Amino acid sequence: MDYTTLIQLLDSTVRFATPLLLACLAGLFSERAGIFDIGLEGKMLAAAFFTAAVASLTGSAWIGLMGGIAASLVLAGIHGVASITFRGNQLISGVAINALAAGMTVLIAQDWFRQGGRTPPLAAMPASRGSPCPGPRRWPMCR
Repeated sequence: MDYTTLIQLLDSTVRFATPLLLACLAGLFSERAGIFDIGLEGKMLAAAFFTAAVASLTGSAWIGLMGGIAASLVLAGIHGVASITFRGNQLISGVAINALAAGMTVLIAQDWFRQGGRTPPLAAMPASRGSPCPGPRRWPMCR
């Protein structure tokens, strides 16, 4: 294994581990506050979807980021109302948040983009020396 492969491996490890570590940190803070938040994955899914969808519709990454934050806050509010106000079971509420986010993202993607859970493709890029498509052009953005 050469050094560039090792550096790429470390780079991808840090990139892919960061969102999971931030979710773990959010779970730690909510646990310290007395709320067992098992719905963090659903909040992450909804925030990621709405960030991409709103950014695609508006053309602004910052407005997309606000849409993702708003989606996560709405799901956190639902979990808070169910768990604190109505004294519901926090585990059941968290599982319901995960199921709601998993179904909601597919349903809204199908309605808005006719994609059925897939994000919209990038605009067609001209095939040139700087093309991001190595080898055969099988990927949607390479056609």
